[in-house]
Amino acid sequence: MKRLFSLAALVFSMAAWAEIGKVALMEGAATRTPKGGQAVALAKDAAIELGDTIEVKSGNLKLVLTDESIIMLAPASKLEITEAEFEGQERKGFKALLQSGSLWTKVKKALGGGGYEVSTERAVAGVRGTIFRIDADKMVTAAKPPKARKASIVRIVEGTVNIRPSAMVAKTSTAAAPVKKGPRVQVAGPTEVTSDEWEKKFVDLQQNQQIAVGVDLWDVAQFEEAAKRDAFAKWIEKNQ
Repeated sequence: MKRLFSLAALVFSMAAWAEIGKVALMEGAATRTPKGGQAVALAKDAAIELGDTIEVKSGNLKLVLTDESIIMLAPASKLEITEAEFEGQERKGFKALLQSGSLWTKVKKALGGGGYEVSTERAVAGVRGTIFRIDADKMVTAAKPPKARKASIVRIVEGTVNIRPSAMVAKTSTAAAPVKKGPRVQVAGPTEVTSDEWEKKFVDLQQNQQIAVGVDLWDVAQFEEAAKRDAFAKWIEKNQ
C-alpha cells in the first residue's frame, strides 16, 4: 500500500510539474497537441502543458499561466509552448512561438527576473512585465520600398518590450548595392547581414509604439488606431 501511495504521489508530482497554465475562457473551438501526441479538444479549465501546441479553430481563447500572466489568442492562431519553468507561482522562464495568428499578453513581473519571450518566424519580443500584442503574419504596405510584404507586427500597450529579429530573419536578410544610372559596371552582389548588425537596428519600444519586422524590413511607428478597434481588440478589452 505504501508503495502504491508513493507511485501515486510521484505521478501527481509529475503531472503538476508538466502543467503550466489553464484555459480561463474559450469562445469557439480550440485544441492542444502535446509534443509527439494527438490533438485534444480544449474546454474551460483544461490544463496546458510544456510542449503543447495550442490551435484556435474559431472564436477566441484566454489562457492563464501558473504565474498569473495572461495570454489571449485570436481566431486561426497557433502557439507552441517551447519553454516554461515555474517554481511555485514564480516564473523562472517562459518562451512561446506564435506560428500564425494574433496574440495579446499581459506579463506579470517576475520578482526573480524570470524572462518571458514570444517569437514569430520574423521577430522575438522579450519582456519582464508589460502588455503587448503580436500579429505573426501580416501584409505590410508601408514598407520601403513601397510594396506589400509579409511581416510580424509587435504593438506595445504598456511598459517596454525589446524587439529583435528572429534567427531566420537575421540569417536570410541581405543588403543589396544601390542602383545608379550611367554606364553598366559590375557591382557587388547582396551580402548577408549578421545577427549583430540586425540587432543594432532595434531598440526597446515604449507604450503606444509598434514595429513591423520582416526580411530587410523594420518600420517603427505609432500604434495604429485601427488595431485598437478591431474584433480581437474589442474581445480583449471585454475579457482581460
